[in-house]
Amino acid sequence: MNLTKLLGKSVLVALLGMTGITAAAQKSTISPIPQMIEWGNEKAFDNSVTFKLKGAATADKDAVALLGKYTCDNGKGIKLVIGERGDKAVKKYNALIPQKREGYYLSITPKEVVIAGNDESGTYYGVQTFLQIMQNAEVFPVTISDFPAVATRGMVEGYYGNPYSEADRKDMFEFFGKQKMNTYIYGPKDDIYHRAKWRVEYPADQAAKIKEYAEAAKKNKVDFVWAIHPGNDIKWNMTDSLNMIKKLNAMYELGIRTYAVFFDDIWGEGTDATRQAALLNYITDEFVKKHDDVAPLILCPTQYNKGWTSGNYLDILGEKAYKEIDIMWTGNSVIDMINKEDMNWINIRIKRNAYIWLNYPVNDYCVDHMLMGPTYGNDLDIAPMLAGFTSNPMEYAEASKVSLYSIADYTWNTIQYDADASWQRAMEYLVPQNTDEFRLFCENNIDLGPTGHGLRRKGESPRFNAALEKFNTALATNDTTKAAEILSEHFNKMIVAAETLVNSGETPRLTAEIEPWCKSMKLLAYKGLSTMSMYKALASGNTKEFVDSYLTYLEYDKQQMAIRSRDFPGSIKNPTPVVATTFIVPFIKKSVAELIDAYKKNYTYRLDVFPYRLIENGAYFIKVNGKYLTNAQENVPRTAPQFAADRDMIKPQRQEWQISFDTETERYKIVNIQDNRYLNENGMFSAGNATNPYEAAWHSYIMERNADGKYSIQNAGRAGKGFWMLSNDDTRIVSGSNDSDKFIFEIIPVSSK
Repeated sequence: MNLTKLLGKSVLVALLGMTGITAAAQKSTISPIPQMIEWGNEKAFDNSVTFKLKGAATADKDAVALLGKYTCDNGKGIKLVIGERGDKAVKKYNALIPQKREGYYLSITPKEVVIAGNDESGTYYGVQTFLQIMQNAEVFPVTISDFPAVATRGMVEGYYGNPYSEADRKDMFEFFGKQKMNTYIYGPKDDIYHRAKWRVEYPADQAAKIKEYAEAAKKNKVDFVWAIHPGNDIKWNMTDSLNMIKKLNAMYELGIRTYAVFFDDIWGEGTDATRQAALLNYITDEFVKKHDDVAPLILCPTQYNKGWTSGNYLDILGEKAYKEIDIMWTGNSVIDMINKEDMNWINIRIKRNAYIWLNYPVNDYCVDHMLMGPTYGNDLDIAPMLAGFTSNPMEYAEASKVSLYSIADYTWNTIQYDADASWQRAMEYLVPQNTDEFRLFCENNIDLGPTGHGLRRKGESPRFNAALEKFNTALATNDTTKAAEILSEHFNKMIVAAETLVNSGETPRLTAEIEPWCKSMKLLAYKGLSTMSMYKALASGNTKEFVDSYLTYLEYDKQQMAIRSRDFPGSIKNPTPVVATTFIVPFIKKSVAELIDAYKKNYTYRLDVFPYRLIENGAYFIKVNGKYLTNAQENVPRTAPQFAADRDMIKPQRQEWQISFDTETERYKIVNIQDNRYLNENGMFSAGNATNPYEAAWHSYIMERNADGKYSIQNAGRAGKGFWMLSNDDTRIVSGSNDSDKFIFEIIPVSSK
């Protein structure tokens, strides 16, 4: 085997640059992390050696074929013994092979290499580990005893969106083989023969593709699981039971040997637990048990997360569905990470270990975000409680591999899983030549923003936040030029990273997926540079440069908003990509708004270019029917302001309200000037700023003005869409949903009185 010839000099150099050239670095990190590994300290041989094979005739043919791509069995070189438990070639190593499904024993010495699997998959995985080690120029002695913590590991193609292409799927099978993942559940929501036309057999051309997938997956030791989704229109009668068996038999002829039945995201008669269990049992009796090579069924229930459970649905499934049937589970909610407490709760009810459907990194509910951060939050001690663990990825197959690489790490050796270390290795694996640029991209695509599901991801834009601290320090000393240079340097790095990833040609399929987000990141960085120019121009009093920089900012913003992903005819989803929305986007928006406010206070040149703001930041009276909204009980928590007929001449600021534009939400914040308390979504004061601090998502409001000058005030964001109205006794504000007569408020600047 000669790795220089195999990989090419440039790729080998990249790999060595990734792992280093010291003896310690040559003891490479295997991924997934093995259960037990012991390295020797002296070099065994160089990776340019050849091998003579022993046991190839009886060993797993896929493992031998994989090894055969890189070996030359000419009767010379280092002996390489390969086989499964029971094979004559590896008989003397039987005691060293882990007696675990898919386990293997690997030994490398200067004189011999042994790859011995507990079964065929174990031998195949042993070869994959061996090939990882052989990527190093110098190979060190090593002994590995290895097996997976979770029996079933992989993904479910179950998102809403554009299905994977043929190339996506076949490449994913190969990726899974390398990362020791053994399950690919095929259940695209938009495959009509999986869902809408579940009774109908695939047309010949599509059936041929399914058969190709099953064969390609098998060569990589991946079980291609075909899922059927009958719940939308199933009839609980013998006709449809027979329709089900007929469809599964047709899929069997295409090479499918494991099946899933999905009853997720449906309503009506299809949600009946008793009938679902009966159908799965019927399929087991009339189809699964009539084939020696068909695995037990997998069921995705209707109530597949704790937040959606009601009644005794899960208990019925647990009691009535045959115990060999696996039941899928997403956790406490639709989008959730999996904890030990979750597993205890569900396993008791379904009377078996749950089969996890992890809805991460899927982004079909936050399509404008690319989820590229570390995969963390799943407990490390739950492997014995799992029947299986599959990830629902993004519709972007290559980009999803950042997380899927870590899912492989997690499910193989759960206890030793390190999310950050695995994330780094994933980025090195996918983009070895431009890893740092790719990491900067990933760092700015971590959080998914506010959604109805509640999951958030921490750690976005760490390098920007470090630079921001220095920026604020410089700004505090009035060194605006230095401050602007600090952040400009970071924004320029974002531009270079985006351009490098798009233009390098290193990873064309990954680049095609992330290019819209790279363009968005580049334009966001240009907006950041324009903002820094506005800072410097304002500090120097250069009004023309300030206005020109702002107009440039607007042009970049327009270009960014015009970007689309998957913008092709027939595309199911074509979002506008956003990046760095946790810290960088709010910083830029806030800075631009504050800079414009400061400019308006001092200059009049080209004020026409700036956006019209309905209400400028300042102090206002809020009146209805001639009465003033008054903070009658200052500093008393959970009270409501009252309307008073007369001006308060003793404490006038109780009737004065600071209305300011919230740059995060582009809505308005209302605070009483007397005690600095904000009005919440119910038109009341909170328990206090310490215990209930202002949250823009809850406590900022939409304002509109009609022809006669009166205003409406409307909740927004998480607070719903209720308009502020008068209470029945006309004494205070209440939040309602009725939009009739919504323009009731007079908002009058204090300075005008």
